[in-house]
Amino acid sequence: MACETLVTTGQVVLAGEVKSNTYVDVQQVARDVVNKIGYTKGEYQFSGDSCGVISLIHEQSQDINQGVDRKAPEEQGAGDQGMMFGYATKETENYMPLALDISHKILEVLAAERRAEGGITYLRPDAKSQVTIEYSDDNKPIRIDTIVVSTQHDDFDSNDEKMLEKIKSDIISQDRSQSKSALSTKGAAAF
Repeated sequence: MACETLVTTGQVVLAGEVKSNTYVDVQQVARDVVNKIGYTKGEYQFSGDSCGVISLIHEQSQDINQGVDRKAPEEQGAGDQGMMFGYATKETENYMPLALDISHKILEVLAAERRAEGGITYLRPDAKSQVTIEYSDDNKPIRIDTIVVSTQHDDFDSNDEKMLEKIKSDIISQDRSQSKSALSTKGAAAF
């Protein structure tokens, strides 16, 4: 199997090669995932209930399949496609770099807050986070230096400083003595 996804305003494109005897309603799966992520309102210009889903999935070529599909698992081959990112490290239990691990956790908390009953309702389902860690000379993490969070949100105040204070009070912990939080409303429009 080798599949890719492209998403743009109002459209989901699924493309790739699959060898399977099972039918999967990929259009419904795509719509369910878009809705689960949180794109459920027309004002977002993207909703799982109304977006177009184009499936360009076809059967895997025989040439590739014969190099991959083996009866004995120990003889299993690899396909013609692969992407790698990053490296393994002992900084965290999941072997991800500490800064990336913290960044992922921040985004998980934001997503949970957005979905929670009575949560932060003005957040939209597009966010990014970056964490910078200061290390000692022997490569041990000392402290979080900077946290940057960019999240799409509803327009709720034209006063940037007032909006920033609301976001700070809703999201950022009061105990930030060991870090410098980089918070800005000067991103791109509703980000």
